[in-house]
Amino acid sequence: MFKLITASTLLLLTAAAAPPSAATFTGLFNTGVDANNVALTGGAGQVDAHYSILSSTRTGFAGQQAVTYFNGAYVPEDGDSRWISLDANGLPGNDVSTFRLSFTLTGANLATARVTGRFGSDNGSRLLLNGQDTGFFAQFQFLSLTSFSVSGLKAGLNTLDFEVTNQGGPTALRVDDLVGFADAAPGVPEPASWAMMIAGFGLAGAAARRRLVARARFV
Repeated sequence: MFKLITASTLLLLTAAAAPPSAATFTGLFNTGVDANNVALTGGAGQVDAHYSILSSTRTGFAGQQAVTYFNGAYVPEDGDSRWISLDANGLPGNDVSTFRLSFTLTGANLATARVTGRFGSDNGSRLLLNGQDTGFFAQFQFLSLTSFSVSGLKAGLNTLDFEVTNQGGPTALRVDDLVGFADAAPGVPEPASWAMMIAGFGLAGAAARRRLVARARFV
């Protein structure tokens, strides 16, 4: 004997069985790395494809990509992060320049989303998330890196801006250990689950038709 499963019941069962989509951060990169977050090879002047120069009080740099810069007096570079600047020599210096990283966040419970990392600069820098000051500031932090953890992310495109103020000598920025954390958004059926539901609706409809036919035979 077949028991009719209503469409609403099937929908609830399938949605409950469907796992939530995983939260995904796309575009989180340390400074001076390639598409695999591995430090760029070669000397100073390698183009950083991820950090753009959003603005600068020095003309001719806004809208360009940052480039790698080396200074032996700074925190040593490692395999997944290098120092960057306006040009290969860290010049012209004595400027205020903002370096931007853009990334996207999808499938996340935004209340739990955050980005953590460490940054340093020559001379000082402040960190902004989506144009808002986060309160994190690195002052003369080229001998050590400052840890940060920011929340308030949004679905889709996000930006991290590092506004570096230089008071003479080279301009430089370093971002390392950049990681995104977020719980998955509340469960939404995956495409395969939608297919299961559609098939289930068909089965439910067929069962209903069989019951109608069976009743007609006994009328």
